[in-house]
This record gives sequence, structure tokens and C-alpha cells, in this order.
Amino acid sequence: MLAHNTAVLYRRKSMNKIMNNIWQYPLTVVVAPMGYGKTTAVKEYLKKCKAKVVWQTLADDSVSVFWHGFSRLFQKLDTGCANSLAALGAPISSIFIEEAIEMIESVKFTNKTVIVIDDYHLLLSEDMDKFLERLIKTVQPNLHIVIISRVMFGENTTELALKGYCYVIDKKVFEFTKNEIIEYYKLCGIRLKPGEAAALYDYTEGWISAVYLCMLSFLQEGKVDWKTGLHDLIDKVIYRHCSAEVREFLLSICIFDSFTLPQAQAMVQKKNVGKILNWLIAKNAFVTYDPVNRTYRMHNVLTGYLRKILDRQKGETRQAIFRLAGMWYVSVKDYIHAMDCFYKAADFDKLLTVIELDKGNSINNERGKRVSRIFAECPKKVKRQHPIACLLHLRTLFLFNEKELFATQTAEIIRYIDEIQDEQRQRYLRGELELLYSFTKYNSITGMSEHHREACRLMRGTSRLFDNKSSWTGSPSVLYLFYRDSGQLEQEVSEIMECAPYYYRLTDGHGSGTEYLMEAERYYYIGDFENAEIIMYKAMDTAQPRRQLTVIICALFLQIRLAFVKGNLFSIQNLLQEIRREIKQYGQYLCVHTADLCEGFIYSCLNQVKKIPSWIATGQLQESRLFFPSHGFFNIVYGKSLLLKGEYLKLLGLARSFINTANVFPNLLGQVYTHIYVAAAQYQRKHDREARAALKQALDIAAPDQLIIPFVENGEYILPILAELEKNEQYAGFVDKVRAQYAAIAKKIEAMQDELENGDKLLNLTRRELEIAELVADGLPNRKIADSLMIAEITVKKALQTIYAKLSISSRNELTKKIIEER
Repeated sequence: MLAHNTAVLYRRKSMNKIMNNIWQYPLTVVVAPMGYGKTTAVKEYLKKCKAKVVWQTLADDSVSVFWHGFSRLFQKLDTGCANSLAALGAPISSIFIEEAIEMIESVKFTNKTVIVIDDYHLLLSEDMDKFLERLIKTVQPNLHIVIISRVMFGENTTELALKGYCYVIDKKVFEFTKNEIIEYYKLCGIRLKPGEAAALYDYTEGWISAVYLCMLSFLQEGKVDWKTGLHDLIDKVIYRHCSAEVREFLLSICIFDSFTLPQAQAMVQKKNVGKILNWLIAKNAFVTYDPVNRTYRMHNVLTGYLRKILDRQKGETRQAIFRLAGMWYVSVKDYIHAMDCFYKAADFDKLLTVIELDKGNSINNERGKRVSRIFAECPKKVKRQHPIACLLHLRTLFLFNEKELFATQTAEIIRYIDEIQDEQRQRYLRGELELLYSFTKYNSITGMSEHHREACRLMRGTSRLFDNKSSWTGSPSVLYLFYRDSGQLEQEVSEIMECAPYYYRLTDGHGSGTEYLMEAERYYYIGDFENAEIIMYKAMDTAQPRRQLTVIICALFLQIRLAFVKGNLFSIQNLLQEIRREIKQYGQYLCVHTADLCEGFIYSCLNQVKKIPSWIATGQLQESRLFFPSHGFFNIVYGKSLLLKGEYLKLLGLARSFINTANVFPNLLGQVYTHIYVAAAQYQRKHDREARAALKQALDIAAPDQLIIPFVENGEYILPILAELEKNEQYAGFVDKVRAQYAAIAKKIEAMQDELENGDKLLNLTRRELEIAELVADGLPNRKIADSLMIAEITVKKALQTIYAKLSISSRNELTKKIIEER
């Protein structure tokens, strides 16, 4: 009689042959319902391969949690890339997708590398589908992605397969035939009687989990109950045969898709956890161990059954398990999962403690809504004990423009602070609240500073709520943010000079150099370019030691505009690239949109509508992560693109919306530019009276402060209208300044436009540069280009920098578009 060994794996020769195709495609999609052995088949095959394997198993539909895990995978491949991907955040727009792809392209996959994403069906994210589809199209040498899912990946799998990017392994591959069932049982020590194999096949339809469970039932009872459901089979042949101790262990650990021994010990808190795991592995195939990663995994069929049992447990039992899981996640500083576990445990005290430990850094747009739900459900008694968490939530509500919730939560927090007996702690918290209040007075410099001064008086130290490395709004201009009263700009500059030090004291120097930059921008807008440049360097010198990237970007943007009035296209192109280099160096990828605004603005001034980033030129503001205060600056660039494209009716239709956005705080520059665009559009339509009326509105705002540059930048459109308005003595001197300044730079603008037109024809590229550009357009990554041309990869990178500068572009996408247009 054969000895029974139910833990043996049946290695199907056909499966091995099918899995070999993984190496022929950048993407393999393994798709079948639960229990068909997808994960086991992939894992067993990859174990035998000499390849670097990194594995991610999804637990829920959270995009941020997925990206957190995906970024961590790269710690085993390239630490720099992993950190950059984490800093970038989930690429939920085409802009960030390209940034993520570029980061991954920088990784050298010297050996075969496989990224496995298991249970991908849980994610349900079109953005992540797009990201992965874009990634596989880069065809990175030695990089292969395997997606294991219960449903088909994305909407374009068939098309990807036809184009050779994707290989699909479906349900039919995993179904056992009648003969395979016979061979599998024989391998386990069981000889089926005539007719039993056929009956077993009819009952299970080749479903491996059912085949395995039927075998266990057969060994225990000598027969199979053909009417028993899958979960009933698990209960009968596995769960009932476990001791109470093992059952307790299984319920405690089933909330994880995979786990380590220390993780299991933290959940069960017994010394014999290792023995329990060894017994489970020996007794059934539903628990496996990965010696490479030192992780255990329970099969989805078993975890699904156990989680149903867990859901039926008394509240205290279930909550205790999730509380332990939350504590484990806190110990490894995985605050996102910790928050979820403590919420399921209804342990709001520990949940708010995690928010304080995390300082609110994990509360993004996706999780911000969950946090608001948490605070709505959290008992007031607990919130009173966690005023810092409440203040962090208040900060989040402000950033997400939740004005009504902000007001009600503020009133509640004030009551909590008033109840605190410790006078020193109470003063500190009131100081933090004052700092938060200051943002409700944006963009009144004096109004904000009143709260900053009071916060300084109360706190006598720095805030614990704000990170001095964070971005403010995404605006590339300080003056745009704070210019709010016509005729008062010089006074506003004096105010920010006096007020800024109080804010720096509270935030450990956040925004250092802002006051000098506003002064420099004022000089620029009145046409005093020398003083603008002098003060701009002062701002840069103040910001750089404090690593204030947003101020540095604003200073570089002002440099670009100064290069524009000098007619120095080469400097413009280099400085645009410098902005992107600074963003990558600092790892603050939210500023990518700010870089696009800089690029879009300067190319709109050069009438190069094709060079304006497409998301701006087409008005896709939702593609960005810009905070609301920067929306008006977006409209400045978008409005000019409509004017350049001759879409006058659309511009006129959107003008009221542009003005309303600029009126909110207000931001007067947004109003000035919009009125200028409306005047230009009306003049092009031969509506002279309306054109004069619109331009008069712009003059009424800008002339008292002598801000001539918005008119100079649009001189070719509005000089005839200005000539009409010049008859009004109120504007005569101002119009003279506009006309003189425009005359001084008009020929320089034409020269730069001619230079750009020559660049568009690719005539100034060398033969080798053109070869590289063509291969980029064909979709080849740098490494493959280097191999194709038999040159070093660093040579390709340096050549691309030169190509970008010559063609006035900054990305592979733009280069590809340009090459395709020329073809």
C-alpha cells in the first residue's frame, strides 16, 4: 500500500512549457477564478528559474497602498528608484506616469527580473492599468511583469497580446484533466477505482482546490460527498481537524495575505508559533513557506474561508485581532495599514496616535476622505485626548478646501484645547491653531501675519504640524499669490519683508527667500530688470541653504523671464531643464506640474503653442495636483494657449470662470491677464468697443502699480487697442512705457521664434543625435539605444540632454512627438 503524502506538488509538464513564455513578453497575465492554483503555479515555476523575483500581493482597492507596496519592491532592485517612486506618489495622471516610467528606465536590470503582482483584481484602477501598460511598452531589457488576477487585466489586453507585449495564461490551462487527476492522486498515494476519476472530474470540473479537498475528504471518510460546497469541505477536512490552539492561530493570521514568523508571533504571542506553522505546512498544501523572502502564505481559498469565520466572531474577538495587527504595522512604521487595522478594531485612541506619529503625511486625496470619516465616528472623549491629531485633520480639511467641515471642526478643537489643564501645553496648542488660522486669511499678508505673531507668542518654538520641506501651492510666482490690492503692491512688498520672519520662526524656515522674490518680481513687472536680477539672486541665496525647492523654482522662473527679455533662448532652455533637475534632486515630484506651468508660460510668450504641455493647452486641470490657489496661474497659461490657437469664442466663454477663480482671494495678476486676453480676442473678432472695455479693466488694475510686463508680453495683440486708450491722459504715460519696452524686445522675440522654428526642423542635430532621437521615437530605452549604436549608455544620456536643449523640449514624450511630426 502506498504511503499518503497530501502535501506533494504535482508538476505538470505542460504548465512548465507554458510558463516558459514569461521570458518572451514584457507582461504575462495569469487569469483564473480563485482556487485554480495560479499563484502556486507561478511561484513554483519561478523558484526554479535563475531570476530576481519580487512579489507584491494586494489586499484591497487602495491605490496609495498599492503604490506604497510597489515602490518598496524596488528597494530590492534599486534603492534610489524606490525612494523616488515613493516620493512621486501614485501616478494618477499622464504627467506622473511619464515621471514614474523615467525613474524605472534608470534602473539597470542586469539579470532576468520578474515583478509579480498577485490579486491584481482587487485594485480596479484605470490609472494603474495605464501605468503598467505604459511600462511594458518601454520594453525594458530583462524586466518582466506577471499579473495574477481573477479577472482580465485592463481593457486593452487583447490589443497588447496582438502587438506582442502581453501573454495570457487563462483558466483552461489550470484545469486538471481526468488523467491528470488520476496521476496526481497516485502521486499522493491514492489509487482511484474505475469510475471514481470520472465522477471526481465531473464534480470539480478540474478545479485544483476542489480536487485537493476531495482527496483529504476521501482519506478521512473513504468517500466524497458530492453535494458538499467548497467552504463546507474546508471546514470538514481541514478546520475541524485542527486543535483549538491552531484554530486560534489561523483566525489571528488570516487577515494577512503573507506574513513572517515575527509577524505571526506578534499576533499570537506564544512561543510555539514556529511549531504550529511547521505542522500546518506538513499537514496540507494550503500553507506554504518561501525560504528566499522568509514569508509564509495561506492559500486564498483558506483565507477566504477563515475571514468569513472571523466576520462572524464576537466584536471583541475580531477587534482584538485587528488591534494586534495594527500594533505590528506601527512597529514597522507602516502607518497606512496600521490606520486601517485600528479602524477595523474600533480602537480610535491608537488610530489617532498613528496619525500623530505619521504627522499626517499619509493622508492624501484618497485617504483624506477616509480620515474625515474616522473623525466623524471617533468619540469626542478620544478626540479630546489627541488634539495634535485633530489639528492635523484640520490642516487636511484646509488643503482639500473643505470650508464647512473646517469651520465646524475648528469650533470643536477650540473646546478641547480650552479644557486642557496644563497651561504650557494649552498655550502651545493654541499657537498651533493660530498658525492654522493664518491660512484662512490667505492672501492678506497682514492678516496672516497677525496669526503668525500670536502663534510665536504662544508657542515659543517651531510647529509640529508643518514640514519645512513641503511645497506651498505649485505656483511659480510669489507675486501672483500675494498681489491683491491695486495701487498697493509696493506696500505689500514692504509688508512681506516685515512679516515673513515670524512665519519662518514658526516653520523652521519654510519658504525662506519668499519676501525677496516678491520684491524681485515687482521690479521685473515694472520693467526694472537690473534690480529684479540682483534681488532674485538674493532670494536664491536665502532659499538654497534651507533647501526650499518651491522658492528656488520661483527664482529660476524669474531668471527664465529675464532671459526672455534679453532674447537669450539658450539660457531659457537650460533653466527649464535646471528646474526639472532640481525637482529630481530634491525628490519633490509634486513640483513637476509647476515646471510644466513655467514651460507653458514661457512658450506661450514665444507663440509656440505646440510646446505648451498638452494637459495645460487642453485645459486638463484635473490632470494635476495643483492646490486651488494656483488654479488661476494655470488659467493664465491656458487662456494664452486658446488665444494662440485662435479659439476666441471658447476663450470668451471661459473668461468669466477665469475671473471668478482669480477673484477668490483675490489674485490680481490672474484678472489682468484674463482682461488682456479678452481684449485681444474681441479685437481679432472686430469688436473694437468690447476690446477697449476689456483692456481698460486690465489697465485700471495694473497701471496704479506700473505693471507693464503683462501688456508687453501680449504687445502684438493689444498695441492697436492701447493706442486708442492712450487718448485718455490717465493711461498715457503707462502706454508709453509699454510701447517702449515692447519695441526693445520685439526683435529679440522674433529671433528666438526663428531659432525655435529651425530647431523644430531638427536641422541643428548632429547625425548621431538624430539617430538617437529616432530610436527614442521608436520606443527604445537608453540601454537598448546604447546597444544598438554600440556606445555607452552614459553617452546616450548626455546626447539626450543636448538634444533637449537644442529642440527646446524636456522629455522623451516631446521628442517622440517631434520626430513623428517630422516623419
